[in-house]
Amino acid sequence: MKNRANKIMIGLAVLLVAVAGGTVLSSVLSRGGTSAAGTADPALFEERHIVFRSLRPGPDQGRIGFVRAGEETGRRGLAGPRCLRVAAAGRQAVCLRTGQAPGRPYEVAALDEGLAETGDEPLSGVPSRARVAPDGRHFATTVFVSGHNYISLGFSTETIVYERGGRVVGDLEDFTFLINGKQDRSVDRNVWGVTFAADSDRFFVTVAASGRTYLARGDLATRTLTAIQDNAECPSLSPDQTKIAYKKRVNDTSQDAWRFHWLDLKTGREHALGESRSIDDQLAWLDDEHVMYAAPKTAGGRTTADIWVAPLDGGPPRTLITDADSPTVVGALT
Repeated sequence: MKNRANKIMIGLAVLLVAVAGGTVLSSVLSRGGTSAAGTADPALFEERHIVFRSLRPGPDQGRIGFVRAGEETGRRGLAGPRCLRVAAAGRQAVCLRTGQAPGRPYEVAALDEGLAETGDEPLSGVPSRARVAPDGRHFATTVFVSGHNYISLGFSTETIVYERGGRVVGDLEDFTFLINGKQDRSVDRNVWGVTFAADSDRFFVTVAASGRTYLARGDLATRTLTAIQDNAECPSLSPDQTKIAYKKRVNDTSQDAWRFHWLDLKTGREHALGESRSIDDQLAWLDDEHVMYAAPKTAGGRTTADIWVAPLDGGPPRTLITDADSPTVVGALT
């Protein structure tokens, strides 16, 4: 089993290669002009808003954006630091970003209800996924410590769960992994893409071991991961806790690797979404009947993304927010 120290050394090597090779991250693109970012009103977390990373060109590219749910084409608010990945819930947010100190290539910054920074912790590799628990007691990060996507050979991840305030609860690769009631001791295990249940002590996550990928149920109290289904990556639990959406591997080629599906936890039935493109993202729920995700695009000679929304009934997806990615919803469902 890989240990955290080895991962950090591998991660630093990957980061040096990425910098030398000119890895394109939107946080390092040109941002000429005057910033329009301010401080978020705490009401952001009291009413339903979509929180995301804004990709509009200019001085605020990469900052946290937010709009009222149902008013997605309206004026977006901007606040907080520039991020590579963002997630919000439970009256707080987390921002995975480039490091702000020498010798710290990447870090996770914790943000309060006004999206002001309250602290930060180093990350061991390139940011990939982040989630905050609905009750705000925990958050999770996933980084690549080797490789740079989930289709490449030999990739390795590190997924850490933290308490609010930044104390590490654990590296999920160190948890006991059970398949059909038996402990799996594979040395090539990788874990990524956490989604928390309402109480935040329970969660779902992707576990890859011995050439297979599983949807697993996690428990912080027992420090266990239990496989419940094959071939499900980057899960997202619905607000009513009855459904899980995820990407499913359908092809070994990077151009056509995945399709989005969702699982009814009551019936065990799996359903395909209407999105026909292969998209590598962790879905987020707009409400109990719709999911959101970021689809890459090329505009003005640069690679960017839009946020799309798709209904669970298999209907066609549509663009929800332009020039944006990394969405999550805050505020109580009504």
